Amino acid sequence: MAHQNGRGRPRESRLSTKLLAVTFTEVASKGIDATTIAAVANAAGTSKQAIYRRYRTKDQLVAEAVRNRIALIIPVAPLRSSVADDLRRYLGHLAETFRKDPFAAVFRALLPYRQKPEYAAVLDSAEAEQRLALRQILIATPFESDMEIRIDMLLGFIYFRLVFADAEVSQKDIDSAIFLALGLVAPRDPLPLSGQPGT
Repeated sequence: MAHQNGRGRPRESRLSTKLLAVTFTEVASKGIDATTIAAVANAAGTSKQAIYRRYRTKDQLVAEAVRNRIALIIPVAPLRSSVADDLRRYLGHLAETFRKDPFAAVFRALLPYRQKPEYAAVLDSAEAEQRLALRQILIATPFESDMEIRIDMLLGFIYFRLVFADAEVSQKDIDSAIFLALGLVAPRDPLPLSGQPGT
């Protein structure tokens, strides 16, 4: 009966969604230690008890908030016309995602706690998805050789700039990283990546 009169699960689902969104924002702005169940409950307009009914610990709540936000990212599928162009699209999308959503701040907050199983699982899963996307771009191409090292170079560049250095990543930076990872010679004047040898 509760479901029919607008109460029950729909309301519970809305509250759960709000809790995860509020938690993500709290971690981005305050870090892990300063994010408290009480602050999340207050910002979400609910009680600590309502949170503890869903999550046994703050770590579980934070991990689920990050996992939920990552799941909302729309993946970029390769077009298969050019390896460099596909890399440019994927890495540009990744950098833009970090820019418009405070992922960099949240990942910075999680890194010191990576040994905790809840956070390790989230970070490992995010990396695995990103590596898979890059493998799909590089596989069965002239750049499949040393593929994992090329992926290390590209993801390492993005994460170092955005997460560790808290710096911007321009399209020119991404283009340069792609040329280096693919072993190509970057032109002196900006030219379409699709015009480079082997792409």
